[in-house]
Amino acid sequence: MIVSIALNLLLAALAFSASAHASGAPVVPAPVNASNVVSNQIVEVWVVLSEPALASLPPDAKEERAALRERVVKQQNVVMTQLTALGATESGRIQHTSNAIAVSVPAALIESVKKIDGVIAVRLVNQRNQVDAR
Repeated sequence: MIVSIALNLLLAALAFSASAHASGAPVVPAPVNASNVVSNQIVEVWVVLSEPALASLPPDAKEERAALRERVVKQQNVVMTQLTALGATESGRIQHTSNAIAVSVPAALIESVKKIDGVIAVRLVNQRNQVDAR
C-alpha cells in the first residue's frame, strides 16, 4: 500500500514535470525525500556541493577560475569517495554551471548522502541530455 502511494506520487510529479517542460516553464529538479521515492528503489540524483560553480567567476579571471576548479575537483573527489562507500555509482559531474555529481544510489541511503560534509542538496535527475557519439 505504501509503495503504491509513493509510486503514485512519483508518477504525478513526473507528469507535472513533463507538462511544465512542454509549456516552456523552467523545470527545477525536485528535492529527494521520503515522500517522493520508494525506499528500496535505485534513484539517480544530483548531489549538489558547497564550492561555487566556475561560472560564478568572470571568464577573464583565469587564475581565480583555475584555483576554484582545483577546489571543486578536490571536493568532488572527496565526496565521491564517500558516496562510493555508501554504494553509489557515479554517472556524471558538472563544474561550470553548478558543482554537482550525478549518482545512482538506493533511495534508502539519501539521508546519509545529505549528511556528507559539503553536500548542500540532493535532487532527482529528471532530464538527461545525451551527446551523440558518432
